[in-house]
Amino acid sequence: MKKLLLVLFIMAFAANLMIAGAPMTNQGDKQLGFIINGLGSFGISGVNSGAGITGFGFNYFLSKDMALRANVGFGNTKVTTPQGAAGDNENTQTAIGIRPGLVWHMAPVAGSISPYWGVEGQFGWIKNDFKPIAPNPEVSNSGTLFGAGVFMGGEWYAWDGISFNAEYNLSFTSASTKSEAAGVSTDGPSTTSFGISSWAVGMNIYIGGQ
Repeated sequence: MKKLLLVLFIMAFAANLMIAGAPMTNQGDKQLGFIINGLGSFGISGVNSGAGITGFGFNYFLSKDMALRANVGFGNTKVTTPQGAAGDNENTQTAIGIRPGLVWHMAPVAGSISPYWGVEGQFGWIKNDFKPIAPNPEVSNSGTLFGAGVFMGGEWYAWDGISFNAEYNLSFTSASTKSEAAGVSTDGPSTTSFGISSWAVGMNIYIGGQ
């Protein structure tokens, strides 16, 4: 079955190349980005905006073939657990991610496939606050990530205004953690990493191009 699906996909892809949309890389073109989650249990989610935080993806073409890419994420979750007459335990997590970059598109291949490359930065911040019932002290744990990298990929304009892309990233990141309890702050483990990662298949929708 998987081989049959692969053959059908290749045939559909080849046929679509003949009627696919044209690359939208002109000044003023705007793009919303999403990530495709699998094929068996198909779904769409936001992009990685830094430190694994899911967020909003947006590209704006500053000039022909050059775009500003901004992935921004934010989340806040609060869980309240009743503890009877003593009150409630509260656990709050806040996350912020920013992943800006510049993208340069190259000459299209087969008319509808546009190779591209770019540079980007990363910032991520996550904090978890735990407020138990008295007399237990409040506990706070936080982590901060900084990073930078380069990427290269390709974008296939399947139809006018809709495209799919995939890319590889070569990046360096540095993360630090800290905890605080009863007014005492303690530095936690720190991590640095350098390597290659792949971007899941993305789906892009173009809006209000010029």
